[in-house]
Amino acid sequence: MGILKMKTKMKKSLLFLSAAAFLAACGGSAPEETVETTDAQVVQEVVEAVTVPAMATSSTINWVGFNTYADGRHNGTVAIKNGEFQIKGDELVGGSFTIDMNTIACADLTDAEYNGKLVGHLKSDDFFGVETNPEAKFEIVSVTANDKADTTTTASHTVTGNLTLRGVTKAITVPANIKVSNGHVQVTTPEFAIDRKQWNVMYGSTGIEGVAKDKLIDDNILLSLDING
Repeated sequence: MGILKMKTKMKKSLLFLSAAAFLAACGGSAPEETVETTDAQVVQEVVEAVTVPAMATSSTINWVGFNTYADGRHNGTVAIKNGEFQIKGDELVGGSFTIDMNTIACADLTDAEYNGKLVGHLKSDDFFGVETNPEAKFEIVSVTANDKADTTTTASHTVTGNLTLRGVTKAITVPANIKVSNGHVQVTTPEFAIDRKQWNVMYGSTGIEGVAKDKLIDDNILLSLDING
């Protein structure tokens, strides 16, 4: 009987240590500030621009989601389906790309069962409603070169574009590093945060009553882009 109690105690201790290690690995505070978000803007037709196809196989979007109070987080990727850039000389002047929401993946959960459950939940109507909204889209509205003397940003440009999620379109303005050379384009961004409620992704939000504090999911999601053409 004493041995059984000892084994039970050891098992509980191991479970506690495993949980502690998971939180330590997945911890991190949610971002407090989000990028500027407004109503969708009109995309002007670009005249005399060269079209460069985006390369889906060498492009990716990274995401990070957070628990509000439990100090937990998950991260992963989602792939672009297709897209294009519009350039004039060595300047990016427009473009758009389509995001394949069925490719949502979680990178930090190594347990296949838990990983599958999380991804399935993200695809459900609680979050991105992928069955009825299998694609998202980002369409460039404007691209502005940043003043090199501006020490408040390390990004070469500021990009405003219309982001469509769950059938809702909002304009966001994000920092971006843009390189155009010999007909090739690379657009990368530092991490930036969006407020998911702007696109009606409301599950576990701090604005929803009746959700246990330790189950709250932060409204702000971190994104970073690496799109190549």
